[in-house]
Formats: sequence, C-alpha cells, structure tokens
Amino acid sequence: MKRLSMTLACVLMVSAAMAHYEDKPINTASELRDWCEAVSEASFIGKGVRPSNWSATFWSEGNVLLVKGSWRVESQEVTVECRIARGAQTRYATIAYSGGP
Repeated sequence: MKRLSMTLACVLMVSAAMAHYEDKPINTASELRDWCEAVSEASFIGKGVRPSNWSATFWSEGNVLLVKGSWRVESQEVTVECRIARGAQTRYATIAYSGGP
C-alpha cells in the first residue's frame, strides 16, 4: 500500500510539472523558436518520421513574436511557422506546417 501511494504521488508530481511547462509564458522570439522546434519535432516523431536539419529565423512585430523554421523530412523540406503574443502562455501559440510529405 505504501509503495502504491508513493508511485501515485510521483505520477501526480510529474503531471503537475508537465502542466506547468505547457503554461509557460513566452516573452522573447528566441523562446518561441525553442518551443516551435520542440513541438514540431514531437509532432513529426508522433507520426513516425524523424525530422532533421532544423533551421529558423525569428523576430517580433510589435507585440507579436514570430518564427519561420524548416525541417528536412523524408528528403523534403517542411516549413513551420509559429506565432504568439509576447507574454502569452504556450497554449495560445499557433503552429502551421506547409510543404513536405
């Protein structure tokens, strides 16, 4: 019983930590670039393909942070565009894909 309660406590702590990460505010374009890379890579891996050669440019326009990046996926280039309002939590970021398989 003691072991079960310890395991449950660990699971709850990990879940709380992951929720905190998901709601992290993005304040700079470089933070958005890192988020955009991680989320887009996870998306491809979840589909069973392994992306490579990430490259990106990032900038801000007023209060909006923007990233335009690309991955090499199955010998094709896939463009990834991310945007968010400065200071907004990651759950409000948008991500769009174009090109590729």
